[in-house]
Amino acid sequence: MELGRVLTRESVLDSDNRGFEVEEPCEASELEKQKAVTAIYNILSVLTFHSESTGRLVCGKRCSLTGTGLLGSSLNISLGRIKQSFVLTDPHLPDMPIVYASDAFLKLIGYARHEVLGRNCRFLSGADTDSTTLFQIKESIRNEQACTVRILNYRKDKSSFWNLLHISPVRNASGKIAYFVEVQIDEGWKDQDGQGLSPEIRRLGTVGAVKVAVRTTSMGAGPSKS
Repeated sequence: MELGRVLTRESVLDSDNRGFEVEEPCEASELEKQKAVTAIYNILSVLTFHSESTGRLVCGKRCSLTGTGLLGSSLNISLGRIKQSFVLTDPHLPDMPIVYASDAFLKLIGYARHEVLGRNCRFLSGADTDSTTLFQIKESIRNEQACTVRILNYRKDKSSFWNLLHISPVRNASGKIAYFVEVQIDEGWKDQDGQGLSPEIRRLGTVGAVKVAVRTTSMGAGPSKS
């Protein structure tokens, strides 16, 4: 059943005057659609966490609901191997919600996974976030182009940080845009692992790894319907 469809019932009579019910579809509101998407992402996040922590897949094809934009378990596991801070957003769903959030991203902003999935990334903005920068991001997404900006974001505890944000479209095996990847780098981040990687190298590595994961998984899943 498609998301956003609700059923009303209308009583009619057959030739024998016996009453029966017929289902008639009607359109749900945007708020109802978004609530449904959020609820499904919350369930998926729990299943994915269990899969990663136990090493046993509990969400296979039955959790890959065609047409809703949910990530399959194999893609979730591939993305989980990428250690940098990033999210995937789905431009085919209402309000372009987050459909995947890395552990590093959650650590950076202080939110739990279930508090992030299904929401638009604008929840990281605050009173002093530059509206011009937000418009630049919106336009780059609308034009399906990559962009890099420096934006003031806020953590769950209300503390702020300068985010060196990079956004790039991610195409599936058929060449169509499936997601946007958004890589976040805290400008105040200090190199603690001794690798000395520059923000640009970290960004390029993350975007490349995400694109490989999405394309490889979509090749195995067959032709895209997006």
